[in-house]
Amino acid sequence: MSEPTYLPLLNSIAVNEAKGEILLNAWADATQDEALKQALRFVAIREGEHHWAFTKRMCELGHAVCEETAFQFFKDFDDLVAFIRSDATDAEKVARTSRGDGGDGKDPFASFFNDTSIDPQTGELLGRYIAEERDSGRRLKAEYDRVCVASEAPVSELAELKACVETLQKELADLKRVRSVA
Repeated sequence: MSEPTYLPLLNSIAVNEAKGEILLNAWADATQDEALKQALRFVAIREGEHHWAFTKRMCELGHAVCEETAFQFFKDFDDLVAFIRSDATDAEKVARTSRGDGGDGKDPFASFFNDTSIDPQTGELLGRYIAEERDSGRRLKAEYDRVCVASEAPVSELAELKACVETLQKELADLKRVRSVA
């Protein structure tokens, strides 16, 4: 029996989901933001469950997970975890870790079912994984957006206050000129 052509996909998912769980839990341990912490923990649980589900599926297919042959989504993973554990702000962590959509607007999961040899059990697992990843992405994006807006608020409020003070200073100068002319 030949090796399933989709094994590299399953292997890469298993490896990267394990790393995602580590990363998100490290961030949850480091943040003081309770709403962000809750979202990070929730998604970390999913990441861990995905790791084990894909590891199990690979075992059922007679293969072991191999980190060396997996596509590595997280470059310099140890450095990234150290940064996440640091006292950097949550907004800085968002900036460093946000994946986005690759900048091209394409769905990163769109090609997963191009391999028509995927068996029903693996297809079911992939379908659930994709739906949960999309939901996790929405949850994290909402928190990331909130964190980034909150981190910008003091700066924008300060800029608004400065503009108001400058306007008041100009009006005061105009009033002084009018008063001195009168």
